Amino acid sequence: MRTLRRTGRALLALALSLPALTLVAGPATAAPAPLVGVASNRCLDVVGASNADGALVDIWDCNGQSNQGWEFTAAGELRVFSGGRCLNVPNGSTAPGTRLAIWACTGGANQKFRLNSNGSITATQSGLCLDVANQATANGTAVTLWNCNGQTNQQWRTGTGPGPSPTCSVNPVNPNATAQARKLLCYVYSQYGNHILSGQQESTWIGGPDYEINHIRNNTGKYPAIRALDYGDSKDYASRAIAWWNAGGIPMVGYHMGAPTHPDTYEGTQQTVSINAVLTPGTAQYNSFIQRLDGAAASLQQLENAGAAVIWRPFHEAGGTWFWWSKEGGAQYNRLWRFMYNYFTNTKGLNNLVWLHGYNGQPQASFYPGKSVVDIGGADTYAGNGNYDPLNAMYNSVRNIVGSTIPIALHENGPIPDPDRLQSTGTRWVLFGTWHGNHLTQGNSISHLQKVYNHSYVVTRDELPNLK
Repeated sequence: MRTLRRTGRALLALALSLPALTLVAGPATAAPAPLVGVASNRCLDVVGASNADGALVDIWDCNGQSNQGWEFTAAGELRVFSGGRCLNVPNGSTAPGTRLAIWACTGGANQKFRLNSNGSITATQSGLCLDVANQATANGTAVTLWNCNGQTNQQWRTGTGPGPSPTCSVNPVNPNATAQARKLLCYVYSQYGNHILSGQQESTWIGGPDYEINHIRNNTGKYPAIRALDYGDSKDYASRAIAWWNAGGIPMVGYHMGAPTHPDTYEGTQQTVSINAVLTPGTAQYNSFIQRLDGAAASLQQLENAGAAVIWRPFHEAGGTWFWWSKEGGAQYNRLWRFMYNYFTNTKGLNNLVWLHGYNGQPQASFYPGKSVVDIGGADTYAGNGNYDPLNAMYNSVRNIVGSTIPIALHENGPIPDPDRLQSTGTRWVLFGTWHGNHLTQGNSISHLQKVYNHSYVVTRDELPNLK
């Protein structure tokens, strides 16, 4: 650390018990919502969230994004991207096996569909049904036209609301995690490799705690999905974190903890202390450490009492010897991490935390406390102003340590990686957390912020599902 779209959708108002050929009268149905494959429990999805003509359609974990928000119109169209594109049979084909795509809405016969009483959807021009190819259920399986057969890979139901797949099998490291924490973690998993969540660290001393948030809002028309806060910077952050959650956002909280017995300030984080003493009951260092843990836990408990989940980001920049918690090597660092995890989880009963472990720019395997106590991996670095590199090498370094099944966050950054380059290089950061002050305002041009915050790959606050 340095000192200094796709709105959640309501249910689609379609009654699967209606007779065949029946559509809701009027100009359109209710707001866009997911169409879930009965066999796979995955959503009808426009590949890569692209709204380009010809973008293909498949099934994917439900994530509440606009590329999974569908609505039937009274004209028999299946519209997506808030009505901006229509499901389309390329070239008006009537052959079984034709893969479906999207296109600008034309009113043509190849864009007309019918919802049937058994949950199937028929392309009226051909009489063929929307079919998940080969009865597969995996993410990325193509959706095609096929002879109607009544099987479950041709049946669709409206989603139970936006958000993670109802069959999300992700288990938080805390077995007693709240429903909100589970939803948050499932959502993060659903976005990994599909989108990147926008995040912004607040300051409280430049122009008030909303200085950075307002800079983004005023220049892009958007709010970041994640508001990042720090207990070390502001002991009274909880009310802002709760307000952000209630507004539909995600709070991410860190703690620049001063070395025990030293001041609980940024300067204090750089002091040297014996971690053996910190973890030995009865020492002054232990008593100071527990006092600070108790203060941080009390603030996090306020969020839990308010029903808010939080991405908790302690002992960040693991491996960087500028902070006391990394100065004695990986084994001692991991002892600290596990002590905090056990103290917060078992002693304090905090169940609303999603645990993010963040490396510095040179990830070292010895500083990884293990998947049993880490929900999300991560790393950070600060490229030079205007350098929008995707940071692929650093991402791959983390992935080589934590594996391919855990989401990886760019938990701090200055310049925001270019979303197009993230996609083209396969750099799958699940979130970014731009640091405050000049790291936001000078590290990123206004035009770059506008590109990022209005990019289909980037999730903003208005595009989050309901995680409550």
